[in-house]
Amino acid sequence: MEVFIESKCWDKIISYARSAYDQFKAEIGGMAIVYRKEDSFLIEDPVILKQEVSAGNCILDKEALAEYYVKKAMEHQDKEELSFLWWHSHHTMGAFWSQTDLNAIEEMSGGKYSFSLVVNLKNEYKFRVSIWDPIEMHKDIEITKVYNMQDVDKEVKVLCTKPETVVRTYYN
Repeated sequence: MEVFIESKCWDKIISYARSAYDQFKAEIGGMAIVYRKEDSFLIEDPVILKQEVSAGNCILDKEALAEYYVKKAMEHQDKEELSFLWWHSHHTMGAFWSQTDLNAIEEMSGGKYSFSLVVNLKNEYKFRVSIWDPIEMHKDIEITKVYNMQDVDKEVKVLCTKPETVVRTYYN
């Protein structure tokens, strides 16, 4: 199983973590959508929700979370095997699964699978895929960061030119 995230989405998660630490010296958490595309999964659209933050915890508001699930499920109903990623930061600490994190992962056992991510300010992370049905299994795997070049291809093509090189050869 391969999981991809665009660099702009990764950078947004790290920016949320940096901002929460700078403003509150606290962890922060949020959600993102995950869906299947051919033989891999893509992570997109990371957001934060209303929450209570502290140096060692972040608690997402249950009403905000319920509204998020409904809204995103409707917006992305065309996506194959839509699921959700719960992410949070450990600011200056290591990227590891605390007992609080493991309990939160267990709370997401209602579907076929779930995805969890913990990051820190050094860009270190742990990413877990949890399969709940037909048997319970958890695996920490790598995420591949994708740098989406197509966003700028058109602009480069229109605004840039390359001079033609002319090679002349002379024969006796």
